[in-house]
Amino acid sequence: MTFGFNTDIQVGDLALHVQTEDRGKRNSVLDTTVYAGGRVLHQRKRSYAEYLNDPNFNDEVLRKWLEEQHRTVIEELRSGALVVSIPAPVPPTAPPSPVAPAPAPAAAHAPTPKDIQVQLTNPASWLKAGSATLVIEVHSRLLRQPVENVQIEVTFEGAQHPVMFMTTTDQQGRAELNFPMPHLGSGGADLVIRASSPGGVDEIRYSLRAKNRPPPG
Repeated sequence: MTFGFNTDIQVGDLALHVQTEDRGKRNSVLDTTVYAGGRVLHQRKRSYAEYLNDPNFNDEVLRKWLEEQHRTVIEELRSGALVVSIPAPVPPTAPPSPVAPAPAPAAAHAPTPKDIQVQLTNPASWLKAGSATLVIEVHSRLLRQPVENVQIEVTFEGAQHPVMFMTTTDQQGRAELNFPMPHLGSGGADLVIRASSPGGVDEIRYSLRAKNRPPPG
């Protein structure tokens, strides 16, 4: 079972989103990431691989560890024990002297915005009892192979309060997000799933009604 926690906090002038998730028994890592405006400001990882064969280790213990790590990072941010900031932009440098461009190799392939394809694999069952479970896969369009380490951003455009959930795909090009369903506006909202990688970007969206009905299968 995969667990996760997401919390929005305000620290000074920074609006931060803290996300803690279990990377699964295959990776055996508890991962906490602090975001501001979609940028990663801090990341904390804890491995639990050494406990997998312990008869006293179970999902309840794992959930408690995950919650404790999530709460600890939030408390450190609020107390000032953990200081994060958005890096200042790098000033532009003088352009180099113009030179004749080298010819590109014949087999070179420039990435395009559509080199990857994101897909929600459980569109008919992602919402149950007010909790969302999104199972997402990313493949290359050309080779139809899974793509790992793709950043996944999930937002609800039109929700009563801004909300964003983030994760990355594993070696099978899969990612799973679990979170309480946010309150939608009176006119509903759009569920937006965006995948970003050096090989390109892709986005899918579903229109949701105010009754929180799931997207069509």
